[in-house]
Amino acid sequence: MNRTANKFNYSFEYDLTSIYYLIRILFIFEINCSDEIMKYIVGIDGGGTKTICIFADKSGNSLFETIGGPSNFLIIGTDNAALTILSVIQSGLHKLSASVEDISIILCGVAGAGRKYHSDSLRESLIKKLPENSNIFVESDARIALEGALAGNPGAILISGTGSVIFGKDDSGKVFRAGGFGRAIGDEGGGYSIGVKTLTLISKMIDGRETKGELLQDFSTIFQINNEDDLISLVHNPGFDIPSIAMFTIRSAEKGIAEAARILDEESNELIKHITSIKYKMNNLPLKLVLIGSLIENRNYYSQLLIKKIDRLEDVELTKKQFSPEMGAVLMAKRILSEQQSLQ
Repeated sequence: MNRTANKFNYSFEYDLTSIYYLIRILFIFEINCSDEIMKYIVGIDGGGTKTICIFADKSGNSLFETIGGPSNFLIIGTDNAALTILSVIQSGLHKLSASVEDISIILCGVAGAGRKYHSDSLRESLIKKLPENSNIFVESDARIALEGALAGNPGAILISGTGSVIFGKDDSGKVFRAGGFGRAIGDEGGGYSIGVKTLTLISKMIDGRETKGELLQDFSTIFQINNEDDLISLVHNPGFDIPSIAMFTIRSAEKGIAEAARILDEESNELIKHITSIKYKMNNLPLKLVLIGSLIENRNYYSQLLIKKIDRLEDVELTKKQFSPEMGAVLMAKRILSEQQSLQ
């Protein structure tokens, strides 16, 4: 009787001990898992019209996306841009039931941050509004576009939208650029430059400095322009967008209007100069090239004309975009985080 009782007590105590250690193991495992899950990489693409924010896990897999207003601080100011960026971050944290302390790193690629003193200014504004020791970086929107388009690999992106610029990265990770001096002295091959050239030719046709051609007829029909005063009123209207004229020029060229085709031929030659410049700067051949921007990313007369010219270049290979700019920010942040952890 005593022997049976002792055996029962021994088994009971043994089971309690096992359960105790099992609970401790599960508890520690849960904490570790929680730490893994709750540490986020945040990548942000801040532009002149909207700001896109991606929350990713430590492997760079996208978990959640939020969208906010513009964050080009050269237009809306540094503090307003910082508030927009913080609002998209906070929106994501709310949806994930997380706090800012659960973020391992934030990388913002923002329009206007191409110069160090500009990026430093925005970073300082963000740091003031975030917890102490926040791990945050600010890059240009073109830099994260480069990282995303090529999935972090060497190569270059040619951007032609409102303006124009080309960025490249070689095998060592060194970044190069050509163009991108702004509309006052550059941006050849972009929407603003094409728009100005088109409007300049239209003005000369209207007052007799150039022979009136099909381009003027097409322009007058679409924009209801009959004389010099109409053109001046149109162009100097506060809401008039000169870069938008580029699409008119492209459509006119598609109709076979020679004057429009000539403008696009000249402007596409400028983009070819961008490519040639970056190719020799990088010396990373063959050059993998991705076309980005509203004028050349999609199929139209201008993009096809440019592609034909690129095909004639040596050691340049066109390739498709791999990821979005915001995912490019995530990839950059992931690499920086890995470098930081390797130094610890």
